Amino acid sequence: MSKVLTGNPVEAPPGPRRIDKNAWYKVLGSRLLPYALLIALVVYFTAKTDLFLTADNLNTILRSSAVLAVIACASTLVIVAGSIDLSVGGVAALTGTIAVYLTTEGHPNGVWLALPIGLLCGLLNGFLVAYVKLPSFLTTLGVLFILNGLALRITGGSSQMLANPTLDGLINDSDVLGIPNIIWWAVIAFVIVSILAYRTPFGRHVYAIGGNERVARLSGLNVERTKLLLFSLSGLLAGVGGLMLIGQGSGSSPGMGDSFLLNAIAAVVMGGTALNGGSGGPSRTIVGVLVLGIVTNGMTLTHVDPNYQTVIFGVIVLLAVVVTVRRSETGVVK
Repeated sequence: MSKVLTGNPVEAPPGPRRIDKNAWYKVLGSRLLPYALLIALVVYFTAKTDLFLTADNLNTILRSSAVLAVIACASTLVIVAGSIDLSVGGVAALTGTIAVYLTTEGHPNGVWLALPIGLLCGLLNGFLVAYVKLPSFLTTLGVLFILNGLALRITGGSSQMLANPTLDGLINDSDVLGIPNIIWWAVIAFVIVSILAYRTPFGRHVYAIGGNERVARLSGLNVERTKLLLFSLSGLLAGVGGLMLIGQGSGSSPGMGDSFLLNAIAAVVMGGTALNGGSGGPSRTIVGVLVLGIVTNGMTLTHVDPNYQTVIFGVIVLLAVVVTVRRSETGVVK
């Protein structure tokens, strides 16, 4: 006699979880790829020329990469949060231009009076993106045009010399422990951004917003305030980069920050920070900065045609973008 079973049906236990046998080397490869590229470039250029791996040349690479490192650090957390700041080059140019203008007009402290310009530009970007709800790409692109136009108006389309020995000394003439001051400026910026990213609730909020802004908002995070702080930090650091730039070049010129926009984004992506947010960070950005610095320096030492340098540079950046996008899609980089 058969029994009739009544009540709620019992769900079958879940099947065995599928394990990606290749996950270990995907994770390992995604984390080590930028470092492997850096080492490969050092080995290649060392083999190509005896001038590369010398103390003077390594010092040259670090000095030439210092301004880019600060501006790239300014861009990193914005990108981690899933936004982008295209105005960093314009902020650097306007800050440097105003600093030079004030010093030439008889204000010896004009350099330091110009520093808040970067912060104000960042606040403007943050307000428009966070509270007015404008897309960061178009917003910061428009602000970039405005800032470049203001810098061009102030300079009158010509270069201006810096008449401030204090800043010149802080950037060029002094060193600490044998390391030029301009490199220390970059180190300080990197340490500050790293602490904010990895050791504070603010940093955790940034990664949460980049991972999924809707979930971050539902969990109680103040997304608008975090974005405002993000863009303000980006503007402030870009302004510092502008002061380093005029100290390094002993003056300002129209559009002097133009080259740093794309190079900063390239450094961030090449280091392994995904453009769609939620992964990466300043430690990887520094690797990207060094890769770009070594590529530029190595191609110059090996007498690569300048036209081909641009092509090679673009190919390297494109490959980095492809790899980063694929890693972010598979979710192996967090």
